[in-house]
Amino acid sequence: MKILHTSDWHLGKRLMDAERLPEQIAAIDEIVDICERERVDLVLIAGDIFDTYLPSAEAEEAFFVALK
Repeated sequence: MKILHTSDWHLGKRLMDAERLPEQIAAIDEIVDICERERVDLVLIAGDIFDTYLPSAEAEEAFFVALK
């Protein structure tokens, strides 16, 4: 069984009011590519998926698109 362990994605985090979601989506896309290429059976996310308790709709969408 192949397991990919990641952590602390912090989707939706901004840096000094700069939007970083496009970078975060690119990182998720890389994770998806690794999973497909390496035929990963399980992805474990330890830590924070979102940066805040109430993430933006865009951050939630990025996560749920990745899950599909």
